[in-house]
Amino acid sequence: MKIKSIGLIFRQTAVLLSLGCFAFMSCKHESNGGLPDYDPAKPVVLSAFHPETGRIAERMILEGDNFGSDPSRIKVYFNQKKAAVITASGNRIHALAPRMPGDTCIVSVVVGQDSTVYEQPFLYNISVSVSTITGNGTAAFKGGTLAEATLKPQHLCVDDEDNIFIAVRESNDWGLVKVNEAENNVMSLIMGASSLIIPNALCPDVSTGIIYVPCETAITAYYTCNPKEAWAPRLRNFTWRNTNSYSLPSNPWKHSMGFCKLDGYVYTRFFDGQIVKIDPKTNDADIIYLTPNGTTVGCTFDPLHPEMLYIAGRSGGMVGGIYSMDVRDPAGTFQRLNAAGSGYRDGELSTALFYNPWQIFFDPDGNLYIADADNHCIRRIRADHFVETVVGMPGTAGMENGGKDDAQFNQPRGVGVGKDGTVYVADYGNSRLRKLAIE
Repeated sequence: MKIKSIGLIFRQTAVLLSLGCFAFMSCKHESNGGLPDYDPAKPVVLSAFHPETGRIAERMILEGDNFGSDPSRIKVYFNQKKAAVITASGNRIHALAPRMPGDTCIVSVVVGQDSTVYEQPFLYNISVSVSTITGNGTAAFKGGTLAEATLKPQHLCVDDEDNIFIAVRESNDWGLVKVNEAENNVMSLIMGASSLIIPNALCPDVSTGIIYVPCETAITAYYTCNPKEAWAPRLRNFTWRNTNSYSLPSNPWKHSMGFCKLDGYVYTRFFDGQIVKIDPKTNDADIIYLTPNGTTVGCTFDPLHPEMLYIAGRSGGMVGGIYSMDVRDPAGTFQRLNAAGSGYRDGELSTALFYNPWQIFFDPDGNLYIADADNHCIRRIRADHFVETVVGMPGTAGMENGGKDDAQFNQPRGVGVGKDGTVYVADYGNSRLRKLAIE
């Protein structure tokens, strides 16, 4: 009896284990909704997707095979931009098109170690909406609410808290202005001809919030606005440390500054052509290269390649040009990127033309925005070195808010980009601060 009982127990245990395994497999199968898992022994196969064109958050259906049914294991890219994967069902993926991946997108699917690309491209439709933040066409500065304030903005920059800092240069209104949309406030930081600040194209250090302002007060002079000091403008003077046998500037015309997060230096360019880097901690300055003379209001660094300095030229030997250099090897890398001369032409960067480009600034994705003043347009150089007009009617000045086909500008001179990709414009000729919501 004892032996028979043990045998019976073994048989009952085996049955229970079998039932448990069956129940576990059933639960697992049920948790996947009856859908197949990704099989790493088989390739991921792509067939088609639709729609073939759309805009931000467009709901996409990607068809193929061996996707699996776990969205967390699937990655979908439009060019280099990652899309949100909503659901997967083995042979179909539901995803949302990401924001601004580029006009023509290569769509790829990554599952496990398998990465595959669709043959057909996705055509992304950019939506642009232009609105006015503050200003009503009156040039004289007046602070207050966004609705009350008036100003004639020339240059600007944006910090990581969405504070907009504006350089104003109009008759007796020379100074710096801070605008905060969320707080509904426009206030002067320093204003009036007696201030002698004569500000030019300023730049932020987004890590510290410090704003650097080139000025024409003296050759070695510049200003800083530190949030720890309520952004009160402080006059600084740098000391020449190393000129590298280049001649010193003969006048104080430094029209722009750019902050390099790679080395922590502030870079500026003088009218005479000297490229100067300044250590903001010690105020020591070195001349690193001599370019042709002329005015350059644009000066900024590429966030994706932080060693690359970009410069926009307005006059003299720099006229109409977009230039770049690796600040680690300026003599070996300085070059003009677009065609010689001035005018208007979109297309490949090497053949593109600009007409009096002023301030320039990159967005987080490596697109370079340009205030093309005499074309009355905001243009950009995409990361693939293709030039396109974002908004504005080439050669036609005007004042109109709205979409891409309607909006107009009048001598836009300043441009800055917020951390979310919003583009801000100093619309000089219209005496307004405006913004572009681009999706």
